[in-house]
Amino acid sequence: MRCFRVVDSPIGPLTLTWDAAASAVRGLHVHDQRDRDPDPSFGAPDDGRCGALDDLAGELDEYFAGERRRFTLPVEPPGTPFARSVWAALRDVPYGATTTYGTLAAAIGSPRAAQAVGTANARNPISLLVPCHRVLSAAGRPSGGGPGIRRKRLLLSLERRDP
Repeated sequence: MRCFRVVDSPIGPLTLTWDAAASAVRGLHVHDQRDRDPDPSFGAPDDGRCGALDDLAGELDEYFAGERRRFTLPVEPPGTPFARSVWAALRDVPYGATTTYGTLAAAIGSPRAAQAVGTANARNPISLLVPCHRVLSAAGRPSGGGPGIRRKRLLLSLERRDP
């Protein structure tokens, strides 16, 4: 069973999707995100049986308040093996830090695949939990799709604020 819930956030409405069979987060999408999964794949509206969505919403509130640096719920993003390797490497980029597409490509053993890493990054179905906003262009600027450059800048600013 899959279920979803829409929650408000400082970067706009977020759709949270939980897969009960996998006991994992399946999606976290900004409302107008590029490459967003189609709504029918989200499952049924949460009727209270997906308690993990309560936990995820709470962790997101803590993140936006500057009180959480790592998310604890398991994730199971749908994607190709290559994309999943990119998303796994993204989870290793520390809070408040950044990397580049080229550095990430090298980290997964595909140093010539920076463009493919960028494509996987833009199609990340679990933004924030898999922090695609922490990946910058070779010139050191936010780029790419996903939640959008404006939101990437907001998230980076949030993570760099003084405690």
